[in-house]
Amino acid sequence: MADHTTRTDDRTTASPWPFLLAVSLVLSEVGILVGLGPLAVGGLVLFVASVAGFVAESNHVTSPWPIAAGLGIVFVAGGTFLYAVGTDLLTIAGSDALVGLATRGTAIAVAGAFAVLGAVIGRYRDG
Repeated sequence: MADHTTRTDDRTTASPWPFLLAVSLVLSEVGILVGLGPLAVGGLVLFVASVAGFVAESNHVTSPWPIAAGLGIVFVAGGTFLYAVGTDLLTIAGSDALVGLATRGTAIAVAGAFAVLGAVIGRYRDG
């Protein structure tokens, strides 16, 4: 029997985005649940960058910056909502038992602001 396999020099490279996406989810969850603001902010910014990079690398979009800005805006809105509920600016039934919403909301909103800022800077650096 003859061996009909051929060897090609075309090596496929693995994408770093799945690993970074997993790490970002772990960091952001630990930071948000434990109350470590800088860890939560860093994990969420890494999450936004990973999602934007993943989508751009798979050629679904031509630029990752609108995705990053959009996710950042969602995080700012969600974090602001949590902060408002946590500081009783907005009252929701059953929210009295929730503890730490203000600090968690602040961390999420700050991460969103950094993501939007990074997207704006990246967009203008690309030309």
